[in-house]
This record gives sequence, structure tokens and C-alpha cells, in this order.
Amino acid sequence: MTRKISLGITAILVIASIVISSVFTLFFVLRTYDNLLVDLPQRAEQYLKLGELDELVRSEYYGDFDDSTVDDSLATGFISALKDPFSFYVASEDVESYKNLLAGRMEGTGINAYYDNSLDKMIVSYVYDDSPADDSGIAVNDIIISVNGKRVEKENYSSLLAAMTMGFDKKVSVTFGNDSGEASQEKTVELATGYEISSCSYLTENNIGYIRLNAFYSTTFSLFIEAIEHFRSNKISNVILDLRNSTGQNYDIAAQIIDYIVPVGSEGTGSVYSARNSKGEIVTQYASDSSAVNMNFVVLVNDRTESAAELVAADIRDFGKGILLGETTAGYGTMQKLFSLSDGDAVYLSVAEIYSYISGSFHNKGVSPDIVVESSEAFKNQLGTDDFSDDEQYKTAVSYFTGKN
Repeated sequence: MTRKISLGITAILVIASIVISSVFTLFFVLRTYDNLLVDLPQRAEQYLKLGELDELVRSEYYGDFDDSTVDDSLATGFISALKDPFSFYVASEDVESYKNLLAGRMEGTGINAYYDNSLDKMIVSYVYDDSPADDSGIAVNDIIISVNGKRVEKENYSSLLAAMTMGFDKKVSVTFGNDSGEASQEKTVELATGYEISSCSYLTENNIGYIRLNAFYSTTFSLFIEAIEHFRSNKISNVILDLRNSTGQNYDIAAQIIDYIVPVGSEGTGSVYSARNSKGEIVTQYASDSSAVNMNFVVLVNDRTESAAELVAADIRDFGKGILLGETTAGYGTMQKLFSLSDGDAVYLSVAEIYSYISGSFHNKGVSPDIVVESSEAFKNQLGTDDFSDDEQYKTAVSYFTGKN
């Protein structure tokens, strides 16, 4: 027999179901918030203070203010309060440019310039290596006469400079010259905007290979392999790896370079590196394979050797593939991640600490050299040339190999 349930009972059952569901939902929400909010009273005080400041400014401030600017400033201040040099807020209009920079791709033609009011001219102040401007022959102290057919004047200087320093995949016509005043010295070139930053260079001297890595970008690993294979084909087994002034937090590129050099790891986790979050959990790790190069390394380091470069230095020594020479490194051993926000802005945030193969974390303490050879700040500022006449660290590395042989 089928029983009929009254409308009233049905309504009660529906309400009871909703209440029970709401209770369980509330329970799980509260439990989630208990996990997320470490100190709820303190968080409430922060929000209260911001509310008071907002009300005070809106009622008492003499002048106008932009809500969006205030929001950006609050976000910037929040991340700045972490006091972490590698965590920062990125405004939406800068996100794409920053992603390109992380990948080693620069906007513009490679020219930096300023307007000299006394000369009434635009003067080149810097030209980036291997940029379109560098390839065209434009040099520091050259005069930019016109851009895209428009003669440079004080009134249009900013817009013409922007045409040379911003954007990708465009063509820019630049007429430049020197201060001789002769029209015959003027030259017009067509430059493309957007170029890859050079991160790896190599040479051979006295049957010793030399590789300089100044950053870690997507193209760095293939350039490094090119250098190693060049040495192999010339039967060079002793290599100076220069990581002085080397920066960048791309640990996966660093791990690829290490993996190419070292054999499979047999100690600890066996990882070339592991990244551990604030709870000590391993969030990322990179294991090496069994192949390795049959070469000996002296790694040049200084107090401007940072992050991914520090990992390379530590692991080469940990795996017994070489020694370190120079100064204790910077001690920047954290991993960063770019988080997108709902309004298009982003935050670049340190999320984990890096641990090398055996020696572990180098964060806030650096990697110490086996052979200490210090250099002046003035010398560090001019590093990057192939002139080793005043480079005591390089000379000591050469002596290490020649004396060893």
C-alpha cells in the first residue's frame, strides 16, 4: 500500500535536510578557516586597522586620491613587509614584460639613452650585449639623430626613446652618429625589437676550457651543451666554470646543467636538488641520470653568485666533479613562483627553500670556496669581459690545472 506524506511533513523534511546540510557545510568551512587563519584575532585587528584608516582618509584627507592606486600600494606594501628580496607585487601592465624577463627575452632594441639638455641631443648611455643595437654597431656615447624618420628633439625625446626600448617583433629605423659633426659619419639602421639575453659564452686558452654563465634562462642549457661538446671535440678535460655575478632563480635549468655534468645520485634522496616548503615537505625534486662528462671543473664564485648558480656550484663539489674558488656566495637559496591575481596583477613569491645534493641548504649562509681568492668591488663591477690580465681568480684557477698536470 502506498502511503501519502502530507505537504507539511514534506516541508519539514526539506527544511531539516537544508539545516543538516548547512551545519555540515559550516563545519567544513570553519575547519578550513581554522587551517588557513593562523591567528584569527590578529587578522581581524589588521582588517579593523585598514578599515579605520580608510574611513579616516575618506572623511578627513584634504585632497583627492585614486582607489586603484591605494589598492596597488597596499598590495605592494603587504609583500614588501615580508622583507624578502625575491618576493614582490607585479602590476597587471608589467606582468607580461616580467614573464619575458624571466625567460631571458628583453623588449626593445637594446639601447638605453638620455637627453642631454646642454648639447640638445639624445646620447646612448648603454648597449646590451648581443642585442640588435649591439649587432648594428651602435655604441655608448653615440648620438641618436632620428627614430623612424623623426628627428630627435626635446619635445619628442620620450616617445622616440620608448620606440627603441619597448615592444617585441617590430622594426625601428634609427639614424645615429658621433660628435664629430660630420654628416658622413651618420648611419641609418633598421633594428628589430625583442631579443634573447646572452647567458652563456665560452672560449679555450692554454688547453683549458672556460665557460661563463651569467644567468639561467630557457636557452642556457643548450648553450652550455654547445660549449661542453666543443671542448670534448678538442679533447679538453679541464674546465673553468665562471659563476661570478651570476643570477637567476630557474633551478630546473640549473638542474639540467648539473645532471649533464654529474653521475646518478646515490646518497640521501639522490636528487640534484629538492625544494621544501615552510612545513618541511618536499614539493619539488630533480634526480640525475647515470651519464656524466669526463671533465674536471674549477668553479669561480663570488658574493654576487646567487640562487641557481649557487646550486650548480654546491652540487659540482657535492658530486666530486670539481672545486670552488673565490669568495663565499650570496646565500639566496629560495624558490619562487608567480601567482596570478583575479584583477590581472600578480605576486612573485618565495615558496620553498632549496637543498643541494649532499651539503643541503645554502640559504642565508652561502657556499664557501675551497680556495679563497678575494676581489675588489671595482673588479666585480667590470666582470664579463674576456680580458683576464687583472683577474687573479681566473689566474689561480689556471695555475690549479697547470700545476695539477
